[in-house]
Amino acid sequence: MTTTPVKSFSTILAEIKTFIRAYNRMLDTGDTSLSKDLILTPFSIGGRVIMEQVGVARDLHVLSRLTGSDLDNEGTNYGLERSLGTYASGTLTFYSTTVPTSDISIPAGTQARTTGTSFASPIFFGTIADTTFPLASVSAYYSYDRARYEFPVPALAVQLGESGNVGAETLVMSVSPISGINGVANLIATSGGNGLESDEDFRDRIALKIAGRNLNTVNGLRAFARASAFIDAYAIRVEDADSERSTGVDLFVVDPFFSAATDTFTYTTSTERYYLANTPVDAVTSVVSAVVGAIGADDYDVHIDNASPLRRSVHASDYLTIRASASIPTGTAFTVTYTYSENIANFQNSLEQDANNVLTSSVLVKRAYELQLYMNISLTMVTNSDGPTTRQRVKNALIQFLDTYRMGTNIQKSDLIIVIQQGYGDFPINTVDAVVINSWYLQDEFGNTYNPVDDTITVDKTKYARYGSATVV
Repeated sequence: MTTTPVKSFSTILAEIKTFIRAYNRMLDTGDTSLSKDLILTPFSIGGRVIMEQVGVARDLHVLSRLTGSDLDNEGTNYGLERSLGTYASGTLTFYSTTVPTSDISIPAGTQARTTGTSFASPIFFGTIADTTFPLASVSAYYSYDRARYEFPVPALAVQLGESGNVGAETLVMSVSPISGINGVANLIATSGGNGLESDEDFRDRIALKIAGRNLNTVNGLRAFARASAFIDAYAIRVEDADSERSTGVDLFVVDPFFSAATDTFTYTTSTERYYLANTPVDAVTSVVSAVVGAIGADDYDVHIDNASPLRRSVHASDYLTIRASASIPTGTAFTVTYTYSENIANFQNSLEQDANNVLTSSVLVKRAYELQLYMNISLTMVTNSDGPTTRQRVKNALIQFLDTYRMGTNIQKSDLIIVIQQGYGDFPINTVDAVVINSWYLQDEFGNTYNPVDDTITVDKTKYARYGSATVV
């Protein structure tokens, strides 16, 4: 006689979950989900869960009425403190207008600053690591566009706060002379500087902690990410319209910081791809061969995995290929210097080390896509006002304003006009005649372009807006 094996409780539970998901995949059947407790466990447990949810609603209502020191005290109940601020980050590009005759060494702490104005003190930035560019490789750093040798070095603002978010080409004065260097500039705007956390932002963090008490919830995962290293985060599940995978959870994060890394390879004609050890890669800054001149800027291609659903994650395939036209001999060592997202790599690793599956599925941490905003602005200024100073103040106000934006926050032209009119003090402006934000195209990570409506730019939860540049006339 054949005996039918008795199924275990865990097997039966797994089969019921599969059936429920097949019936309606919008239902969450995770171990901490309300539907699982109500359907698969005794009703008394389901009732307890409902009462817990009532308690959460009560706590959120109380939180919504707190401000100032009362809000600070409430935060301590959940192990949270108001952030004192963050340092803005960027890249200082030191340059030489003549061919260097020795190694270029940029010590850690080397400072550059803005020129300062009659209404604002200079803003200082300092390099964060000792960086040396060997004489044998300086040809790789020549900029044909600007006819000079350029040496990029990561830097942080000296002071906390939004004042460190400055526009491109504003950090133009070197504080200390460096041998072989004629000048310095930040070729792109700096970002990431925030002042004392506002009541609104601190309340938002506390609410996430209340509503998501563990990593098996969307709010819990988002709160965990924001408490770990990131300015903002959003978890996108397969049920969401912005989902890019058929299974799993995509966690998009705002992370403006990059770390430098160097990998050394040996060239062989049989090797098609040279995979970089640290991912996700942001950009390759140089490729230098042990044989001087064997690899030039036109002899290699960088392949950053932007096209697949794994883009910008530590599981992306970021690699280098050497073109057939390169004159590098086989067996020659070459060094690749690049930047990558260390925060994303570390956070992804911490999630994968957790024995409990977050949100009952695999989580892939990705860099949120930055939409840079470009504007054409027409002003009528007060008679005898300082035009260049006023225009720079307008740009600084826009940079600081947009740096407060979170993921998925739409851009309203009316808000930009108010910032231009009022800024962070009295501006010598009579009227804002025009703010044009639809004369350019937004482009996403897949190469799709969008021409936004003039009054509103809609931003989904996988993206965030930042200041690109403004032409003020």
